Amino acid sequence: MANSHIVTDESSQEANRSETRISKGRMTQQRNSILFSIREDYSPLQQHGRSTSHSRTRSGYNRRRGRYEDTYRMEPPVGHKLDLIRIRRIATSVIETAIAGYIYDGNQAREFTGVLAERIRSQIQQLPFPRYKIVTQVSIGQNKGQHLFIASRCLWDPKLDHHVTITKEILNAYITATIFFVYTE
Repeated sequence: MANSHIVTDESSQEANRSETRISKGRMTQQRNSILFSIREDYSPLQQHGRSTSHSRTRSGYNRRRGRYEDTYRMEPPVGHKLDLIRIRRIATSVIETAIAGYIYDGNQAREFTGVLAERIRSQIQQLPFPRYKIVTQVSIGQNKGQHLFIASRCLWDPKLDHHVTITKEILNAYITATIFFVYTE
């Protein structure tokens, strides 16, 4: 009899295991709901990283935060207006350093202009001109005695937005760099 009792217990344990496997989702939900009812400050939505306006706050955590009004700043502050002379001086020094000893090669001109534009932009971004978007355009070409004019058009506010154009010629190439400054409100 003892053996038949053991067999019955083992078969009931196997049945419980199969039920647990089949209804694992249901069993997990029941266990979690027990945990949720024990802890009053715990929300099931916070467990999964989701939050709603109906979820409970954690103990010691204040949901109220300070509200800030929009500034609606339409112009830069007085101390942060563009200094075009300083910008021109920095960009000219970067260009002169880059073209010292440069010999024009049509195959590598594209890479050279990209690197030069990035250098100019990174040097100018270090200046304290917040809220200005900086766009740098560099053109390079072989100099064979021809004339070249580069023109551009922009839709912008002439009071706040500016540009600087620098042109340098060396023995066998010309370089034109245009830097646009667009104020973002």
